[in-house]
Amino acid sequence: MSSSEPAAPATIIGNLGRGRRLFGERPLLVTGGGQTTTYAEFAELVEGAAAHLAAEGMRPGDRLAVCARNGLDIAVAIWACARGGFVFAGLPTNLDATAWAALCDHVDPAVVLAGEEFLDSLGHGARPLAGELTGRRLPWDEQRPLPAAGDVYAVVFTSGTTGRPKAAMVTHQAAMTVAAFYRGLLGLTPADRTAIHLPFSYVSGHISQLNPFLLAGGAAVTMPRFSAAELLRVIAAHRISVLDVVPSIFALLLREPGFGTAATASLRAAYFGGAPMPPATIDALRDRQPALRLFNVYGMSETAGLITALPDEDLAAQPGSVGRPVAGAQVRIDADSGELLVRGPTVMPGYWNDPAATAAAVDGDGWLHTGDIARVDAGGYLRIVDRVTDMINRGGVKIYPADVEHALTSHPDVQSAAAVGLPDGMAGEAVAACVVLRPDAPTDLTEVRAHVRALLPVHARPRRLLSVEAIPRNATGKLDRTAVRDLLAGPAGPEAG
Repeated sequence: MSSSEPAAPATIIGNLGRGRRLFGERPLLVTGGGQTTTYAEFAELVEGAAAHLAAEGMRPGDRLAVCARNGLDIAVAIWACARGGFVFAGLPTNLDATAWAALCDHVDPAVVLAGEEFLDSLGHGARPLAGELTGRRLPWDEQRPLPAAGDVYAVVFTSGTTGRPKAAMVTHQAAMTVAAFYRGLLGLTPADRTAIHLPFSYVSGHISQLNPFLLAGGAAVTMPRFSAAELLRVIAAHRISVLDVVPSIFALLLREPGFGTAATASLRAAYFGGAPMPPATIDALRDRQPALRLFNVYGMSETAGLITALPDEDLAAQPGSVGRPVAGAQVRIDADSGELLVRGPTVMPGYWNDPAATAAAVDGDGWLHTGDIARVDAGGYLRIVDRVTDMINRGGVKIYPADVEHALTSHPDVQSAAAVGLPDGMAGEAVAACVVLRPDAPTDLTEVRAHVRALLPVHARPRRLLSVEAIPRNATGKLDRTAVRDLLAGPAGPEAG
């Protein structure tokens, strides 16, 4: 935050109250069918929804579980929870009935609301979300006490498809630290608009996008589903100026003939994370959209999505880096394991109803164990080498998948890559990888193997290499290594020598 920018409010409710006062009749949300909701209207909807939930019997600390696609209803639900002292628990829309049941059992919601398409499978007494919270408007009560900065208003599930679900608690302080950071990093103003296609049930939708734009007086267009063609249409129709994406989204946009034309001339900045951006993708973006400034941001659900940032001007000089710690974030690397630890205002107070997992993740001094192995150079720039659990062990030699992936994507015709370890009777594990080649590339896998042979030692070269149309990813665009491992363990894919 620059010295000329006013301090951000301490809570997302204070942020909404400020937005109502400063930008009351300006559009805040544009949702399905082009419906526009102003700052003042959103505040009244939130006030009415909070009162309705209280009338339903919810008390401070009770959980509201919501399974719905992006739109006005779920946005109101988040801020209504913050207004009433409740805890919002967004259920990912890509799960099945068993996984949803596990998440609901974990947080024990007082009320469950869902989009119509999810009701039959969700169970747990779920009621339709449509109109439940947006059908009641009340005047904004300026005299109503604000929550405390350290209060928890939401949980974000960090797993749930397999294993025991964990729900990272989100505080107002964390959300507002993120909002103030993005306002300063991106130079957000009331003229800016963003398109939100990443789900509100995760960090990206409401913490990384809607709340920062609310702080800046900007507007957000919500997308219930993602497709590159639809995002391109939204950019053109609404003059979107700033995007929050994962690198794979840019790879898809670059395949659209309208990207980089007058239709996307309004784009001035994009921040990305969740995976490294392949050099070939950055080069293509510079060529097709030269005015677009790119910002690499690294974080996790347990830190409200924010630990470090790499500004546009450092991308070329610091390839593969996630930047330096943002203001307020302290980082250190464990001398024995190489694991990155972080402490600061965005670190969660813990996992909901899980003291054992909390104790394992956050020590008594507030240091969060990220599970990421990192390196830091003399300038303080961090590089995430890999997840502790993803390291490949070949005959006692540790191999970082990120090093293999970096070598593969350094080939100009490789758009993205993923490397994993597969069981090997002789050496414990063997390196295997899949790549996505540029559609019109003359390159074949033989040339890719020759390229990495010059960059990687023998033990780190992929023994199996497979060309695929897309790298398996989860709902937030992050690499799904389990799916990659299953794909590479199958009969397809030639063996490399």
